[in-house]
This record gives sequence, C-alpha cells and structure tokens, in this order.
Amino acid sequence: MSIRKYQADDLDSCLEIFEGNAPKFFDPSERDDFRRYLETLNDPYFVFEQDGKVVGAGGYCQGPKEMGLAWGMVRCDLHGQGIGSALVRYRLERIAQDHPDQAVAIDTSQHTCAFYEKMGFETLSIKEDGYGPGLHMVLMRRPPSLA
Repeated sequence: MSIRKYQADDLDSCLEIFEGNAPKFFDPSERDDFRRYLETLNDPYFVFEQDGKVVGAGGYCQGPKEMGLAWGMVRCDLHGQGIGSALVRYRLERIAQDHPDQAVAIDTSQHTCAFYEKMGFETLSIKEDGYGPGLHMVLMRRPPSLA
C-alpha cells in the first residue's frame, strides 16, 4: 500500500472509482467535472495504490479563505478498510506542512459527513439536493489548530 502523486495514466482508474461511487456518493452528472479537473490538474492530487492498483484518490486546493479537500474517493468495494482515512490524514498532513495557519474545508454529502466529523470537521451548513436529487451538499470546516 502506498500513496503517490497522481499521473495522467491514472485517469481511467480514477474515473472507474468515481463511477463505482455514483449515484450514492457522487451525482453521475459530476463525472465530466471530475474528468476536467484531472485533465487540467493544477492542484496536488494523490492516488492510493494497493497491490499495484489505484484504489483511492484525493487532493486539495487553495481556496479564497482556506484550504479545501478535493475529490476524495475510495473504490466502493473497499470502503471501511481505512483507505479513506489514510488519504484524508495524508492530505491534512501535507496541508499542515505547507499551510499551517489555514483551516481546511470540504463540501461532501450526507453519506460521508460523519466520517469527516471523526477527522475533526464540523458541519457549517447543509443544502438539500445540493448535488442532485437526494444528494445533499454538506459544507464542513476543520480549524487549523487540529493539524
């Protein structure tokens, strides 16, 4: 198991992970946005490899007031095995090293907000159907002191 920087040839693996997590965790309409994000990547983005295969991915970006976690996901059949936690911790550690005074924000769904609460995030707001029908947008924030 290892975490490494995303490479262009990881695109298909990342899209497969996305598709396996739709429609519960991502609205299928977001697929093209995710593809464009990866094809024009300007932010740090990482993949989690297990047995030589990409099984998770996630990145972060600089927002106007704080850092933000971006497009975090784990292969659907591997949920609950610690891969997502490892990816979040890795990204938070990188942010703490490079931007120690920055809070970290994420917009996620109602299905994963409890996971992020365990990582020190607090819910700021919930927008019903924010991503699509039945998929609410939960805005969360983690103070910089928790790095």
